[in-house]
Amino acid sequence: MRLSVLIVLLANNNYGIKLNKHMIQKKDSKKSVYISTPFCHCALRKIEATKLKNYFTVNNYEVVNTLEEADYHICITCAVTKVNVNNYLDFIKDAQKSPAELIVMGCLPGTNPNDLDTVFKGKKVITKNINEIDNYFPGFTIKFHQVPEVYTYDTEAFHMFTNEIQNQTNLSLFLKYGFSKAYHRYQVRKRQFDAFTEANKKNTTTPGFLQISSGCANNCTYCNIREAIGKIKSKPIDSLTEEYRSLLQQGYRNFHFVTEDLCSYGLDINSSLGDLLNALSEVDKSYHVKWTLNGVNPSWIVQNHNTFESLFKSKIWEIMIAIESGSDRLIKLMNRHYKIHNVEKALISLRKINPGLKINALFIVGFPSETDADFEGTLHLFKSIGFDSVTLTDYSEFQNLASANVYPKVSKDTMRKRRQQAKKTLNRLKTPLY
Repeated sequence: MRLSVLIVLLANNNYGIKLNKHMIQKKDSKKSVYISTPFCHCALRKIEATKLKNYFTVNNYEVVNTLEEADYHICITCAVTKVNVNNYLDFIKDAQKSPAELIVMGCLPGTNPNDLDTVFKGKKVITKNINEIDNYFPGFTIKFHQVPEVYTYDTEAFHMFTNEIQNQTNLSLFLKYGFSKAYHRYQVRKRQFDAFTEANKKNTTTPGFLQISSGCANNCTYCNIREAIGKIKSKPIDSLTEEYRSLLQQGYRNFHFVTEDLCSYGLDINSSLGDLLNALSEVDKSYHVKWTLNGVNPSWIVQNHNTFESLFKSKIWEIMIAIESGSDRLIKLMNRHYKIHNVEKALISLRKINPGLKINALFIVGFPSETDADFEGTLHLFKSIGFDSVTLTDYSEFQNLASANVYPKVSKDTMRKRRQQAKKTLNRLKTPLY
């Protein structure tokens, strides 16, 4: 890519960042790179892919849209489930048929190194060591850590929330949801959204993704990515408030806070997520903003829903909460630290604080020893809370994890039947199941 093209990128970049002219190597280069994120729905890995594109661009590589054009192929992987792992192993095996040199990044090299070695002996970079990409490109004058943060990417999936209510009328909502509780929630949500867009006619409703930390402080018995992402590393609050202020000045008003372990923010720097939210609220007092909290730990909601009542009323309009099961027995086996009745009570309270709050929930079906009674507890939560979406993931067994030692195992057929039960229950509640 020629310098003139790169200068255009500086003036018209779509990533919410500022690339300086002195960061561009002036010498023409014929090298090209293709960056792929197949099977990956993780916002963090997608953001890393965008930052990698900028990394190669400022170092005078051309980022191409097809593998056939590339000298290098950067494949960013996700290993959160066994299905993902197997899909990536097949993809990586096939990708090596291309003459482009393959570098495998993301979680897979850290979570399943032996499996990966059976199909690929080449270059690898684990998520927690992402700066090591520099080792494979020693001639680059701009190192990965010097590339500015990025705050957006191909966000089609994240426009679903706004798109689903933007053009809705009360009649269309009624035809879709009938007299269900979902109909009432969407009415409230539409009023909130209309007020938000009216206040921000000159600004963008495109979400800005603010990464507040990396890594995880928890030790869930079934989690396959902890070794790949490393320990919690929080950005300083001063740094985040400056990033936030900059995004506000650029016209962003819709923010997603993203990280692998949202609610452990600050544990390593003698701070907390609450401290951060309060600090950001001081910055945006003169703006009409909305926040989405991704990856909320139920224990944080139990402890803090009353403390941050004003934020849930005014700013926080969507949360993604990983409850995992409606059974206290299974929650203990998962090494998670909350009681289901307390989570239920806190979420019902949030519904009263803000009836329009969108609550998306994550659950696992088929965790070892799960009984019909345990799963009934999950179905009960579907009914009592009225989630706005549910992601129900089949349990994945990894032999190196503690959950592999929990018995008896739940058969695939039983998982399928329970998923069917969940689908019937959620259909009656007008709740999407993923």
